[in-house]
Amino acid sequence: MLAGAGHTKWKSPSRLEGMTSPNEGFGGRVTLATMATAASDAFRMRVAQGEHLLLVADEVHQIGSLENSRILGLNTGLRLGLSATPERYGDPDGTHRVLSYFEGIIPPPITLMDAVRAGRLVPYEYFPHPVRLSAEEAETWREVSHEVTLEVAKQKTDSSGKKPLTERAKMLLIKRARIAKKAHAKVDLARKILRENFNAGEHWLVYCEDADQLGAVLVALRADGLSPTEYHSSMTGDRDATMAWFRTFGGILVSIRCLDEGVDIPSVSHALILASSQNPRQFIQRRGRVLRTAPGKTIAVVHDAIVVPIHVDDEPEQAALLQSEMSRAIEFAHTAINKMAAAELRAIAAELGLDTSALEFVGVEEEDNG
Repeated sequence: MLAGAGHTKWKSPSRLEGMTSPNEGFGGRVTLATMATAASDAFRMRVAQGEHLLLVADEVHQIGSLENSRILGLNTGLRLGLSATPERYGDPDGTHRVLSYFEGIIPPPITLMDAVRAGRLVPYEYFPHPVRLSAEEAETWREVSHEVTLEVAKQKTDSSGKKPLTERAKMLLIKRARIAKKAHAKVDLARKILRENFNAGEHWLVYCEDADQLGAVLVALRADGLSPTEYHSSMTGDRDATMAWFRTFGGILVSIRCLDEGVDIPSVSHALILASSQNPRQFIQRRGRVLRTAPGKTIAVVHDAIVVPIHVDDEPEQAALLQSEMSRAIEFAHTAINKMAAAELRAIAAELGLDTSALEFVGVEEEDNG
């Protein structure tokens, strides 16, 4: 039985109760629900709870949010959470809720290189491309950084000696991150990379931050004689037909974040990441999207726009930006087959006075209920 996303039969009297009843005479039963529906009071109150239930949560990191975590009040038997990235970044409370309910992560962890060696993913080349904020963008970054500092300063330190992030602080950090994701210089970078590297028959996936950036990239590429196709949740054309065409004939697919989870396009051979969240989950998913195996596919190529300041001493407010961007880039380079990428990144970091050995992910969780 389907529940949510327009499916409402579970609301019929005794329907959900019967689908989750321990009565073996009813036979085997499966209820497939969206998290938003499963978290609702109406759904949870109708579930026949108990040890007979098996609960499976896909993309389990999402269940740790304040809204979705109401599902964790269900009393069940066996529980299985699925995610390549179960931790919730910048949300230790949400991570604790997930790991406590599902009783930890099953060892041993399967790394990306394990998957490549097993033939489940293809190896890849990684090419980082440094870009810089405009003077106007840098000023906006500076202003929002000041707001973040003031907001954090208001908070008291917790038992671990850290100041917890308020919801306003998280929203400010997301607002600040979007300045880098939408840096105007990335449009010209996209033109340059595709003009110099795209060949007919290849499958390129270009990740943009929002409709404005996507539109600017489409206009720029078409001005160069290329024929990109847009793909996003509010597009006017037929999404399924667009995806079917791309899978068969290739080309340049310019997308927003709707491809991050749940869409399988193993034929993708090249990815151009213009906008990436400070949350490591997003770029891990995007890297995984292009590494899927397909007939005749032996290698993948990832191009990545990395926003860096001219010099950290001159632009100290961008230190956090540099840390998050370089953390992602070095993680990508570490498992790439072209080892020079990591050396180039370390050279850039050294020039900017950044200690790459001390880098850590600083992202915050951005909920996507779409």
